[in-house]
Amino acid sequence: MTSQYRRPDVRQEEDHLPWRRILAIAFAVIVIFATLGAWSWMILRGREAALRAGGRTMEHARDGFQPRGVVAGVDQRIFRRQATGEEGLGKVLNRRKREELGRFGWADRERGIVQIPIEDAMGLVAEESR
Repeated sequence: MTSQYRRPDVRQEEDHLPWRRILAIAFAVIVIFATLGAWSWMILRGREAALRAGGRTMEHARDGFQPRGVVAGVDQRIFRRQATGEEGLGKVLNRRKREELGRFGWADRERGIVQIPIEDAMGLVAEESR
């Protein structure tokens, strides 16, 4: 930095920025960023292809989408039976569990624990906290 007050006994050099070094570092940062971006994109595409049923998206499936028995480790037959179109075992189980949450009964008769509908239980807990 140049100042109007100069001392003759102190040697002062002119300010000089190493533009080549600055540009080289900026270029290296851009190259590293582009390389990591391309690498992450390739990993993402590979993972999507591994998880996608048949490696196709719904837009590419011209013949319609028919779920297989097991897709990406999930047994689809639990949710819907393909041949008849009726509910699968998982949906039946979920419906039964929801019905259990909506009725009164004994959870453990020996210990004196009862079950009440979930809506009533939430109301009781809200009243207690007031």
